This record gives sequence, C-alpha cells and structure tokens, in this order.
Amino acid sequence: MPKILIVYHSRTGNTEKLAKAIAEGAKQGGVEVSLKRYNEATNEDLLKADAILFGSPTYFSLPSAELKSFIDKSVDIYDKLEGKKGAYFTSAGCMENAEQTLQAFEWVYSHYGIDVVGKLACVEKPGKEKIAEARELGRRVAKALLE
Repeated sequence: MPKILIVYHSRTGNTEKLAKAIAEGAKQGGVEVSLKRYNEATNEDLLKADAILFGSPTYFSLPSAELKSFIDKSVDIYDKLEGKKGAYFTSAGCMENAEQTLQAFEWVYSHYGIDVVGKLACVEKPGKEKIAEARELGRRVAKALLE
C-alpha cells in the first residue's frame, strides 16, 4: 500500500487542523498515512514515503524556522527523494504572505525532484470550507499514488 508522510509544524493549531484533515482525506483515498510533527519525523521517514507533504504556519512570508530546520537536515538525502509525489500547505495572516510561503516550498520540492500534485493556503483559522479543501488535497495525493 502506498505511504504518505505529512510533516508539519503548528504553533496555534491552525496548521495542525489542516494536516489532520489532509490525513483524513488521504486515508479515504486508500493509502497509508503517517502524520508527524517536525520534531518526530526523520530522514528515514522521508525515504520510506511514496509522497511527502509539508505544512507550516507562515512567518515573515516563509515557513517556520522549526519546519525549515527539519528540511535542512534532509540535505544528506534530498537527491534520493526524486520521483516521489508531494504537496504542501500553510496557514497565514494574509494571502500574500501565504503565497510566498508556498513558493518557498516549491523551491524545496524542486530541489528534491518531487512531483507536486497540490498545495493549500489558509488565511486565519481554517473553517469548514478550508477543512473540506484539505481533505480533497489528501484524496488528490492518494489518487496520484494509485494511478
């Protein structure tokens, strides 16, 4: 069964809500999901996953330092992640800053060689609509793995 790894950082709980909804959607899509905070995940987890999703709040138009620190530790294996599927998500105070964070994730994934199948930005607390979008993102990643 294909495996999705969701690695996230959340200070206020907004990004965590999105991560959990994405995990729900991916499970509905028929794949195995591992949901981990940035300080619980390892490079080995990245290597074992068929799809990698990163989620972070936006700080000064960038992912959090905590998640970025995890990403920086992947420098030893980043070239072994090529060909995997992926997506990324953020929660922010405004859409402009969220978009810049998504762009930062795009650069990371391009270095990894990951095929991006989706992204999600949420401004402020995720309501019903954003939670539904997050579940759909999870289903989309699962579908991409099963095709």
